[in-house]
Amino acid sequence: MRSLLIGLLTSLICIGAGHVEAPYEPLIVIAPQPMVVLETAERELVADVNRVREDQGLPSVVVDEALSRAALLHARDMANRRFFGHFSPDGGSLPDRLQAVGFKWRFAAENIAFDEDAEHANAALLQSAPHRANILDPRIRKIGVAALGIGVGAELFVEDFAV
Repeated sequence: MRSLLIGLLTSLICIGAGHVEAPYEPLIVIAPQPMVVLETAERELVADVNRVREDQGLPSVVVDEALSRAALLHARDMANRRFFGHFSPDGGSLPDRLQAVGFKWRFAAENIAFDEDAEHANAALLQSAPHRANILDPRIRKIGVAALGIGVGAELFVEDFAV
């Protein structure tokens, strides 16, 4: 069973790069289940990001706990309010989430995915030019990742990148 939805709407936000997108899309989960943080999937995403960066001669990114809290806040917000996007229904954005966790940044970017597992989410992110650009941005030094199971074959992923 391939994913019930791949939530890669070429969603992207680059703070400092001037990109703006549509606010959000509805999040539809066919077989909802209680939310669960998927720590193994989070580690897999970080390892995948670093493997791709190293293959391109870029330094690895380091997991930052504050960025990870911001990513998890966003994943939980999307699951609870059933939306998929970088902007919440009330207009909250990546800079708002970074400020809420006390993270100081000069440049930040975010990838989000809705897929059946981390392997499929990472593959889809890497095949999307804007998402791949975030992963391979040479300015990036830190990452925060959240993986949240929200249903049968339905997982939300948030990668927050910053320097």
